This record gives sequence, C-alpha cells and structure tokens, in this order.
Amino acid sequence: MKKIVMTMVALLTMTAAVAQNNGNGERRFQRPTPEDQTNRMAEQLKLDDKQKAKLLDLNKEYESVLMGGMGRGFGRGQGGPGFGGGGFQGGQQGQRPQLTDEQRAEMQKQMQERQEKRQEYEKKLQKILTDDQYKTYQEQQQQRRGRGGFGGGQGGPRGQRPNM
Repeated sequence: MKKIVMTMVALLTMTAAVAQNNGNGERRFQRPTPEDQTNRMAEQLKLDDKQKAKLLDLNKEYESVLMGGMGRGFGRGQGGPGFGGGGFQGGQQGQRPQLTDEQRAEMQKQMQERQEKRQEYEKKLQKILTDDQYKTYQEQQQQRRGRGGFGGGQGGPRGQRPNM
C-alpha cells in the first residue's frame, strides 16, 4: 500500500512539473526577430535613434542571412539532405550519412551565397556605424565565433572520460 501511495505522489509531482512547463511560460528556443537583434545591437553599441532606425531596416532586409542559420533548405522535415530530412544516401543509425555529389554542390553554393550576402550586410552596416562602434561590433563577432558556434563550448581538448 505504501508503494502505491508513493508512486501516486511521484506521478502527481511529475504531472505538475510537466504542466508548468507547457503553460504560457514555455522555455523553447526562439530565434530573435530583426527587432530583437536591432535592440540588442543598439544597446551594446550605444546607437542613436537615427542609427537604430537604419539598422532595423538593414536587419529586416538581411533577416534570412542573420537569423536563418545554415539549415535553410537542408533542415529537418523538408525532404532535403538534412538530419531528419530524409535526403541523405545510405547511412544507418549511428553512422554519418553521406551526401551525394549533387547535394554537396548545392550545399556549397548556398554557403557561398550566404557568405556573399553576409559581406554585403557588413559593408552596409559599416556605413551606419561610427568607426568605434564598428570596431566594437567586430570584436563582439570575433568573441562570438570563438565560442564555437552552435551553443558554444568550453574550448580546449576534451580528454579522457573516467570509466563508471
């Protein structure tokens, strides 16, 4: 009887915890909007209202480059060559899927286009910012790249893990 009561208490506790996370306070990752990006940059770079307005227009124009991520066209569930997209050739669970030559070429093309768009964005941004602001922006970008991209990392080699 005691085990049944304890099991019921545990189930109720877990149900309450799950219900809390599924309410209005969901904590899913959401990509920042151009407005979010502009506000963050305006605060960090101490932009005036005129600069902020120009930056917002620029961020909206280049939204797909700034917020899109590499997954555009190669993402999940799009039928394309992405993890979960079903477009890879071969590969079993636990093995790295192989791209076809055509898929690899398309991916390279998209990466090149994205890089060119990013360079256009940087040139237009430089015209909006002062020299000091642009220098600060570049330093921040360098720091962000140094964190390792997707979620960042602690850096350095991982080393051996102890056997448990």
